Parts: sequence; structure tokens; C-alpha cells
Amino acid sequence: MEKNVYGVFDSNPELLAAIQELQAKGVTGTQMTVAADIKNDVQLGNEHTDILIIANQDKEDTLFLRIFHYFTDEGSGDLRSFFTKYGYSFAETKAMLKEVSAKKFILLLDEEVSIEELKAGHDKVVPIKK
Repeated sequence: MEKNVYGVFDSNPELLAAIQELQAKGVTGTQMTVAADIKNDVQLGNEHTDILIIANQDKEDTLFLRIFHYFTDEGSGDLRSFFTKYGYSFAETKAMLKEVSAKKFILLLDEEVSIEELKAGHDKVVPIKK
């Protein structure tokens, strides 16, 4: 199953508002994935425990590890592996890793959710037929 990028958010409150808006339109938490640099930065509350959070690390890296990741152009592996698994190219993965390194959050949706319909303002999500 593919994961499609719904949006990139600068703050946790913006991310949470988008999640609540999607749920109001019929998207379930199990259809959502949040990508972040540090897992502990994602604060969704107890009502969103079914949303998958994927991150480079659970907490801040040491200075040495941050320097190492910068010069090797890679994270600790979790996000890079995740994006590769879902078919993103090297350039797409690099762009998304750059976003999360800047402390942004990426919200992804499962492929059966039509992002075009959501953004067009439909109230209920209609699964894509294959």
C-alpha cells in the first residue's frame, strides 16, 4: 500500500488541526502517518493513538550524531527506509528528510484515500477503485 503526502506543517497545532479536519471528512487514524525528525516532538494527544508516527529518532541526537548525519546526508535510517519502502525516489526522500530536519511534520495518507477529493472539499472520502 502506498502513502501519499497530504501536507507539510510547520507546527504541532497546525498538524493537529489538519488531522481533526481529515477525521471530520471520514479519514480514520489508521489511514494516516506522521513523519517527523524527533518522535517526541509529535504531540497528538490521547485521542489520536491510532496514527502511525515514524521518525528518525525518539529524542534529540548528540552533537556528534547531528554532525555525522549532516556530512553523510542521511538520517538515522527510519525515515529514509520508510520513504524508500513506499517507492519514493532518492530526490523525493531527500526533500522530505530536509523538511523534517527543519522541524516540520509531514502528514501522509494511505493510497485508498483520495487527496484530490479531500482538497476539493468533499465531506466524505470515497475510496479509490483499483
